[in-house]
Amino acid sequence: MVNLHVNLISCWYKEKSCGRFAYNLAKALEKLGVKITVISANCLCFREDPFNPKLFFSPCKKIKFPDFYWKPAPKIINYFRSIGELTGDVLKGYRYLQKINSALLHYQQTQGSFGFLPLFSLLSCPTNAKRIITVHEIDIIQKQFKFRSKAFSTIKLNKIYNKADAVIVQNTAMKNVLENLGVSSKKIHVIPHGTHIPKLKTYYRDQIIFCGGHHLTSGKGFDVFLKALLILNKQNIKPKVTIYGLNLEYGQEKGKKLISKLGIHNQIKWFDYTTDDTLFEEFQRSMFMVIPYTTSEAGAAVTTAMANAVPVIASRNVGLPEYLGDDGIYINENDPKHLADKMVQLINNSDLRQTLGIRLYNRAIKFYSWEVIAQKTLELYKRVLS
Repeated sequence: MVNLHVNLISCWYKEKSCGRFAYNLAKALEKLGVKITVISANCLCFREDPFNPKLFFSPCKKIKFPDFYWKPAPKIINYFRSIGELTGDVLKGYRYLQKINSALLHYQQTQGSFGFLPLFSLLSCPTNAKRIITVHEIDIIQKQFKFRSKAFSTIKLNKIYNKADAVIVQNTAMKNVLENLGVSSKKIHVIPHGTHIPKLKTYYRDQIIFCGGHHLTSGKGFDVFLKALLILNKQNIKPKVTIYGLNLEYGQEKGKKLISKLGIHNQIKWFDYTTDDTLFEEFQRSMFMVIPYTTSEAGAAVTTAMANAVPVIASRNVGLPEYLGDDGIYINENDPKHLADKMVQLINNSDLRQTLGIRLYNRAIKFYSWEVIAQKTLELYKRVLS
């Protein structure tokens, strides 16, 4: 047994994106003997708590605004809204520190309550605890912070990461981003995204699967994918498509309008899963996955595909070649014709699909199971504490 206690700071709504990542990582670490105490927050501090109130706290004073607070408003009101939101985010970092009761804290940087501003204040304050940061997403403020219309030095702003004892990223592409923002390469450690490895069942595979995630129409290559489908339709090839993992407020409506405009809505199924098992079943009904991403993090999507023996057609962005190695099928960025050709290749060749699927499945077992990722994380914990 490992005598180690870690405070994990993260969204703890286990079925959603980075909260699901933290949940699965924590459970795998607990199997190795690590005691995990969660410090979490309500991402929607100004609204009623939509999640389990026993798991979430409001780091800033909970203010009840009338409904118009979330509706379009004049610029001056939006200005004060922004000031209030930024101030609240900074206060969260201080409140997180007050809740630390272990020698090591592990912060998951995503958005909102767990974005860069709470991290900035968390790293600015002195503490005896060792601090490890996992960067899932880079905030806009880290790249484009402006003051009186003059660009602020993001290098100076982002050097706050160097106060951490270690920074974890999930691929070399993100490592390069942080280094370009002024973070010391000595601080950065690459530990990939993990996945459960389910048993493979015999389903009839007759669809293509696409991960929408947050912001479906931004950084996902979704328009390129739809144009490729149109090319297939002209060849009288009309595969079914499942789009999963969507946040209704961020892109789904825009995506539906685009699909309707192109006249391919009859081929599309929208899938909002509630458990890993339901998601895995949907994957095991898929011929292959398409990930033509340009900027969005794809670790969760691609490792899930691999764990379910699903071939992947991918761009060479966001670290996808690191995950897939020689067993992925790669396409040119923003090239619908190239994507369509590769889709036809897999649709017409079941032997190739099966070969690639099994290779990726074995690769997932070797490199990306949660047990493997937890062991790598534990080794870093020990290194930091020593």
